[in-house]
Formats: sequence, structure tokens, C-alpha cells
Amino acid sequence: MKKVFFLATFFSACFSVQTHAQELKSEFLFDLEITVDPPQAIGPVLTGTRLIFPFKEGAIKSDKINGKILNCSGEWGLVTDPTTFKMDVRATIKTDDGALIYIAYTGYNYATAEKSALMRAGKGSELSPDEYYFRSVPVFETSAPKYAWLNHTIAVGVGRFPSPGKLIYRIYAIK
Repeated sequence: MKKVFFLATFFSACFSVQTHAQELKSEFLFDLEITVDPPQAIGPVLTGTRLIFPFKEGAIKSDKINGKILNCSGEWGLVTDPTTFKMDVRATIKTDDGALIYIAYTGYNYATAEKSALMRAGKGSELSPDEYYFRSVPVFETSAPKYAWLNHTIAVGVGRFPSPGKLIYRIYAIK
């Protein structure tokens, strides 16, 4: 019985040290502005309707990272239902100092069926950002020593449609 009491006390002490998760904090990382070409509509597939948006041009702007999106980049999105678009983006950033950074992100655009149809028709700029949900989770890969900290940075992007064919994300690093 003494052993059981000792073990219960020991494990209780070990597991009661930290009872709360750390507070979630974020820090502005950069703005990502993208201009897309008209979509290539693959059409209905097994899991929804596939739309591919080649990136025409793009820029990264902040006090930490500045550069452009290379033309090999794009979005392989999926309309999963009348209200939801699932993002699947892969892009290469070339920084102003010549480093290459791979960025990939997934996420969702979500709105009512009527407002989602406007976004898919390229009329998202007619909507207020309060009328839709537009979030992404970017991850990064680079071999550039100056930007190596991105390799282990968790980020969240908040998107909006400022004009037809244009997307802007505000990217935050989760601390």
C-alpha cells in the first residue's frame, strides 16, 4: 500500500507542474501579394472541383524579407462544396538578396454559397473581408543561412481579395 501511495504522489507531482498550455503569440512576418492568371478548370474530380491558378507575379514585403514570387508558382485549389475552397499552393520566393525560399500552404476560403460563387467568379473584391473566412498555414524551406530560421517557423496567413485576380495575405509567425 505504501508503494501505491508513493507512486501516486510521485506521478501527481510530475504531472501537475505545468497544467496550462503556453499562451499563443504572433508576430507580423510579411505581406504576400499575388496576381493570378485566369484559372485552368480541371473540373469535377473525386474530391471536388479542381481549379489551378498560375501565379502571374507576386511580391513579399516586410522589414525582414523582401522579394518576388517566381513564375513556377501556383495554386492547385479544390472546391469541396458550394461554400468551401481548399487551397494548395506551392511557390518559390527569390529574395532581394538572391536567396531562394520554398513556401507551401494550405488553408480555406469559406463563405455562404452566394458569396463563394462571387469569389470563384473573380469578384471577391466586391466583398468585405468580414463576409468570408480566408486563412492559410504556410511552411517554408530554404538553405540560405540568413533565412534558415524560417525552416522551423509555424505561420498563419490571413487573406483578402483587393481587386480582381489579386490576393493579399498578411503572414504572421506564431511565437
